[in-house]
Amino acid sequence: MFDFSFAELALIVIVAVVFIGPKELPAVLRGVAKAMRGVRQLGNEVRQSFDELGREAGLNESAEEFKHDVKMIRGDDGKMYEIYEMPKKKEEA
Repeated sequence: MFDFSFAELALIVIVAVVFIGPKELPAVLRGVAKAMRGVRQLGNEVRQSFDELGREAGLNESAEEFKHDVKMIRGDDGKMYEIYEMPKKKEEA
């Protein structure tokens, strides 16, 4: 999730100990963890609500139809043909 190096994490810990203090640090860390858990739960609830709304509105079926239509192309004769992707060439080093 976060891309911190060991040196960056050590600096964060040192700054936290200096500004917050070693006695208060465990309580602050518990509070931060609780807040992050709440934000994660809220994000999951929002995602579930949007997924449910999409199912109720029939967007899943529309999305599948759209994906199928995107893979089709009209030929010179007016008929629809499926597009095939060309295999990608391996780049030479």
